[in-house]
Amino acid sequence: MCGLAAGLDRRNGWTIAEHAGEVSPDGMQRLLRRAEFDVDGVRDDVRELVVGHLGDPDA
Repeated sequence: MCGLAAGLDRRNGWTIAEHAGEVSPDGMQRLLRRAEFDVDGVRDDVRELVVGHLGDPDA
């Protein structure tokens, strides 16, 4: 996410991987292609993080 939000001139596998300190885009590409995500779990984790730092827990 940081690579996507960074002020990179180009956002592709190589530039995002380099921004993250990687030597090749292989790990980033595997993450995007093959990783399985628990969408509801990620949503809940992000909500908890945001509420904990910024917001109202009743929102």
